[in-house]
Amino acid sequence: MRGVVALLAILVGVPVLPVTAQAAIPTSKTVAASPPRHVSVTVYRNPQRERGQAPNLRYLGGFAVVTETRTIRLPAGEAVVTFAGVAGGIVPASAIITGLPGGTVEKNRDARLLSPAALIDGSLGRHVTLTRTSRATGAVRSEDAVIVAGPASGVVVRTAQGVEALGCSGLPERPVYAKIPAGLSAQPVLSVTTRSPRATIATVTVSYLASEFDWAASYVATIAADGRTLDLFAWMTLANGNAESFANADVQVIAGRLERREIRAYRAAVAHLRLDCYPLGTTTSDLQTVDAPERDDIVVTGSLMGAPVMMRAAPAPVAPPPPPPPPPEDLGDLKLYRVPEPVTVAANQMKQVALLSRTHVPFERRYRGQVFPGQTIAETPVRIELRMQNETRAGLGLPLPAGSTALYVERDGARGLIGLGRAVDTPTGQRFTLAAGTSPGVLVRQVGDRTGHAVVTLSNANPFPVAVEIGIGRAGQKAFEAPTAALRRVDGVQTWTATVPANGTATLGYGY
Repeated sequence: MRGVVALLAILVGVPVLPVTAQAAIPTSKTVAASPPRHVSVTVYRNPQRERGQAPNLRYLGGFAVVTETRTIRLPAGEAVVTFAGVAGGIVPASAIITGLPGGTVEKNRDARLLSPAALIDGSLGRHVTLTRTSRATGAVRSEDAVIVAGPASGVVVRTAQGVEALGCSGLPERPVYAKIPAGLSAQPVLSVTTRSPRATIATVTVSYLASEFDWAASYVATIAADGRTLDLFAWMTLANGNAESFANADVQVIAGRLERREIRAYRAAVAHLRLDCYPLGTTTSDLQTVDAPERDDIVVTGSLMGAPVMMRAAPAPVAPPPPPPPPPEDLGDLKLYRVPEPVTVAANQMKQVALLSRTHVPFERRYRGQVFPGQTIAETPVRIELRMQNETRAGLGLPLPAGSTALYVERDGARGLIGLGRAVDTPTGQRFTLAAGTSPGVLVRQVGDRTGHAVVTLSNANPFPVAVEIGIGRAGQKAFEAPTAALRRVDGVQTWTATVPANGTATLGYGY
């Protein structure tokens, strides 16, 4: 017999190893890492989202660095380690695994997610239990069936009564699977191949980039009764567009703009199961089909799954109110803000946590408008801005990320909204501004003529003087001719700054 095997090997050119050598060929074992014992999520903003605009769960252009700590019972030799429950938007090439005694040989992002269509596709030719409920009596009966076709354009099963399309009998029915087909997972899976010099229990750290995250800042300010100070509070809105939750995670957010190129996330498609039924008594294929409702229920009763599992997202636990947030930290030229205690970053959800809180912050009220040479403007209300210096001695003194602003005033126990706006990224030492609406008592008017001269008039109907800034826009920002008051640049614009007396006016003439 050995001579025959050797002769065949010579004829086909395939070497035949001795029996002892064949038994020595190593085979990879598959081991599953434990669920994450500790999770850290660092969220970066979507750089294309306009400042002050809220994140949109349908399109989150930010991303996150997810770091998980897990334990693995490794055998000696080569093994495939699976990490279930990573974010669906994972960028596999970015994954870094540390703590494996033998290092990483290769990485894979396993694509086949558990879904009704994937279950049908993985169970072709296999036996399932078909349960049907009588509409008249409510009695449930079960029978054995074999899936012979699907999932495209419906599912066909064979029972003791013959071949039929699933969902077309007129009775509520569903298949029950004994086990999950090989290669399917209810969660996204990252797998790595490693070679361990010995059997051991290892604690490993997995870090990777994932898309479909974002965060935003929202400022809420309330003017105090003295009219000269305000209380400033900021919320951090976290958004997770992935189907995976990160429970009790240490959360950080990064403010600032970093160098970024497009990165493609690897997402597995989870197909819905569509059941099509042909009219009863026909065998032709050119008749209009009757659509059965899409079915997303999955029931698996195998020992690996335990009790029957319905594929439904579990509600996220409610986090307790957070303690006061710590000050931001430097991350290179960027700023890092930490959530002071672990929070759950729930799947397909936005949540708010405290970002900062300051009280008795002094502010300066300024009135601001803008005109353009050659433009004739009737009396128009100017904008009101509350300006604060972002310094410790002025009650702030910490980097303030861009976000939306809401300004309130409290009188006699009632709170009224007086301004909505947007704030830009404001580093320490710079001016921080809140929009406070417009003033019907402070108006600006401009009259121009054909000779290239204009007159700007400010009027103040208040019983107190006000400081007004009027920006004069012009292409190239060139100097104006013979202005009757001094002009200076404010935020890059030639600006006339005037103090208008109570119930009085101020005038500026200039050529252009």
